[in-house]
Amino acid sequence: MRHRSPVRRRRALLASLAAAGLLSSLARTDGFAAEPETDSSGKPQDVRLLDTLTVPAGTTGFGMPFGGLSGIDRDPRTGEYVAVSDDRSENGRARFYTLRLPLDGAAFATDKPALDGLTVLADTTGEPFAPKAVDPEAIRWTPGGESLLWTSEGASSAGQPAFVREAATSGGYLRELPLPKAYAPVRSASGTLTAGVRNNQAVEGLTLSPDGRKVVTITENALVQDGPAAGLTVKSPSRLLELDRRTGKPRAEHVYEVDPISDAPTAPLPAPVGTYAADRGVSEILAINDTDYLTVERSFASGVGFSIRLYWTSTLGATDVSAKEALSGTGTSWKPMPKKLLYDFTTSGTDADNVEGITWGPRLPDGSRSLVLVADDNFGFNGGVTKFHLLSVRSGLLAHRTPDVDGDGAVNARDLAAIPTAGPAGDLDGNGRTDAGDIRLWISYTRAFPTAQKAGSRPPGATPTRAPTPR
Repeated sequence: MRHRSPVRRRRALLASLAAAGLLSSLARTDGFAAEPETDSSGKPQDVRLLDTLTVPAGTTGFGMPFGGLSGIDRDPRTGEYVAVSDDRSENGRARFYTLRLPLDGAAFATDKPALDGLTVLADTTGEPFAPKAVDPEAIRWTPGGESLLWTSEGASSAGQPAFVREAATSGGYLRELPLPKAYAPVRSASGTLTAGVRNNQAVEGLTLSPDGRKVVTITENALVQDGPAAGLTVKSPSRLLELDRRTGKPRAEHVYEVDPISDAPTAPLPAPVGTYAADRGVSEILAINDTDYLTVERSFASGVGFSIRLYWTSTLGATDVSAKEALSGTGTSWKPMPKKLLYDFTTSGTDADNVEGITWGPRLPDGSRSLVLVADDNFGFNGGVTKFHLLSVRSGLLAHRTPDVDGDGAVNARDLAAIPTAGPAGDLDGNGRTDAGDIRLWISYTRAFPTAQKAGSRPPGATPTRAPTPR
């Protein structure tokens, strides 16, 4: 096999860019990367907190407590949001709300959400869930708003499995998308959990790929057989699972490492708990494109409060571990998903509270994309309140389409060379054309995740992907 020299490869790349008229465009921008907005100190601002809407404690809606909001999604066709409550059919029925959060410029237009409806979720029997029979955590519209996908953490301590289900907009059961066997809780004769999802740290996050073909879940912490839960000095290898939405079958699985707990507890929780507590986990995930995601990592310590961080992560360059029943053990090796911190609420001066949901919001007046996050009030326990946060994401930061332009599972110079002639797959910024902005986005990705680049080789277990189309 003949190998072209680096000089010849670079010449070929530059020739392809010049042929598409992109080389001169890049030169006019004075460098490849556009500079982000800065604050008064000159610090780059990729993500900014614009506004926070706080719902008073004790608020009710349609005869049930308006609380426990653990997942949120916006229908881009109508602008309506859906939010699921993690009520285990104890304070009211297991349910979701439809609501509106209108904006006035770059802020919430009202001091409270406009509730449009409450829908009770049905079990497989067609009846509402019995008390403690479910723990809803995440929810997403399917393309066109025809149905809803949602998750339950179950209760591993009681042998109750987690699940991913599809529901009609009326709340009725449609089908279940089976989780792999490794997720099922297994207990010893003495009652110790030996495998499967951890109790209250199970399938916490859910998103769909932009084309609607993939359903993606993520566990809050590692499966029992995979490794430890996050500790003060210990990371936790949670699993990101890709399912085919049509068939429900697994497509791939990758490891996402949860950071250590941010703070040690300084005081006990209120009665009736009364113990010191601290944990950290992934509370939600949101697709950016076919390979990249935003994750919310929530850390809590009693006496301190919540620490909420937003990360950018990717499956590119990560090992597909779908064939592994366990990640730990002799001879086990894998490469985790790379990730980059995008926003830390502790630097904002705002108490984020218990953020558990995130969705893309409407486009803002300055052209940037918005994010809407929701905090679970835990029905008032430990002083929690429901909050909605509005964030802006700098234009040109995140690609609407995967930087793996040629779909070979690797990010390298071949993708950059392919952009000018790749059609929709090369339109990384989603503006309907291929130009210098797409080149800048590709280069921005390789700077953010240099370890994700694979020069001419596919990462273990990776399979070619097709560039997504807008949902």
